[in-house]
Amino acid sequence: MKFRHFAVILSALGLMACEDNGEVGSLIQPSEDVLSISSFMVNVQTESVLADSSLCKSANFILGQYTDPKFGVTQAEFLTQIDGRLGGVFIPDTTVVTKNSTVNGVLNTLLTDFNPKFGNILKITDPSGLSVDSVFFHAEYSDDFIGDSLSLQAIDVYALNRTLPGGVKYYSNTDPALYCDKDELLGSLVYQVAKARRLRVPLSKEYGEKLASIYTSGSSVKKQSEFNDIIKGIYVSHSFNEGGIIKIPVAGIYLYYSYDAKIHTTYEGRDTIVDSRELRGSNGERFNPLTLGVFFSANKAVERADVIKHINLKESFVELESDKGASYTFTPSGVNTSVKIPFQTVLDSLSKNGSDTSKVSFNGAYLKLYTKKLDWETKFSKNPNSFMLLVNKDSIDNFFYRNQSPDKINSFSAAYDTSGVYSFDITYAMQRMKNGETSFDLEDMVVVPVSISTVNGSYFYNQENWMTAVCFYGSEAVSEEKRPRIDIVYTERK
Repeated sequence: MKFRHFAVILSALGLMACEDNGEVGSLIQPSEDVLSISSFMVNVQTESVLADSSLCKSANFILGQYTDPKFGVTQAEFLTQIDGRLGGVFIPDTTVVTKNSTVNGVLNTLLTDFNPKFGNILKITDPSGLSVDSVFFHAEYSDDFIGDSLSLQAIDVYALNRTLPGGVKYYSNTDPALYCDKDELLGSLVYQVAKARRLRVPLSKEYGEKLASIYTSGSSVKKQSEFNDIIKGIYVSHSFNEGGIIKIPVAGIYLYYSYDAKIHTTYEGRDTIVDSRELRGSNGERFNPLTLGVFFSANKAVERADVIKHINLKESFVELESDKGASYTFTPSGVNTSVKIPFQTVLDSLSKNGSDTSKVSFNGAYLKLYTKKLDWETKFSKNPNSFMLLVNKDSIDNFFYRNQSPDKINSFSAAYDTSGVYSFDITYAMQRMKNGETSFDLEDMVVVPVSISTVNGSYFYNQENWMTAVCFYGSEAVSEEKRPRIDIVYTERK
């Protein structure tokens, strides 16, 4: 532990150079005050700890299975309701749109393309005879994936037997068996990550008809809760292989259907009404332009639960735990780094240095965690997480559930610095503890990877649910200057 001292002496001699002209402030500083400025550092203890689970609040789903040489096998699946609140859209949809429209509906030039003697479609009336053509589970995933892009993987989509109740905290260790008996397999798909950036899993036509029936004439369903009683949700399950894990920002169900109606248009410039059932192509086969698709989203407005399984992490953790020269974070819900901030050691160090702690003010106290280069065997992202949260281990749940922001008393954030360090400003908390406040505890803290989003200028912190890993220099690292520590600058009144 190293101390450095600087002294700022504000004496009567120095103040004699100021003429007392009666202005406020000319002789405020008492002549006997001497401010001593010092700095020192205290090492802290860190270790890797298993994370039980994480709160499900991410905007993304993750899906697949991947084996990492450091952390073992991770499997990612999810349960979700389907949003049945389609606003003004209904089935059948008789909205007429143009090519430039962003609204779902029947394109006004469909008949013109079929026969140039027809003009644009003006309106559609008297819809009837709805028929489901096909239904798919639809997912779009990003380029940000982990694993072998050429490896074959498969997924199964099941209907839930019981819907996810509202007002409940869902965690990454949710048991799918509570909501799905796997007695209704809706569809399956084998895919390669490199082939496309979307999944289209054909589902049973009966499921599509059940979905469409909610919106047909005479339906009494008006609320999402009533929709959930009929379409309880889906379980998207990894089926086989362990080639990789994909990140899915968009998921839901696409329903494609057709129906009959009166089509109001022109024919050779004259107003006419065409019965869609009478339209025939050149080969004599029926042509029906009234074919539409509607998307039912699995968005954050409905209940969702990630299902994350680290199949053999406990076995891998034995080696991680024994490594005193390093500590780790691994997400989602895998490993955190535990930090014990030795406040009493700080006070004892001040006393041994001859300081009167009652006259000490902390000007800066920064917990610094240095990262090791990612040249270890894991294949995760080349850069560490952009942000970390330092929070009491018993407060993790409430912090994310209540959408809290770091208060610099019980929780602190730090951005990754390109020099390879996270620096947490704990100055305010240290000062309050020195002043005798005991309403918080810095002894049992953990470092948790987070992602930060902004909405209307407000920051929202979410527990990282993507596959990431960071290796910190540990308490017994060979490189002493990179061991975790608190750098402290303080002033003392003499």
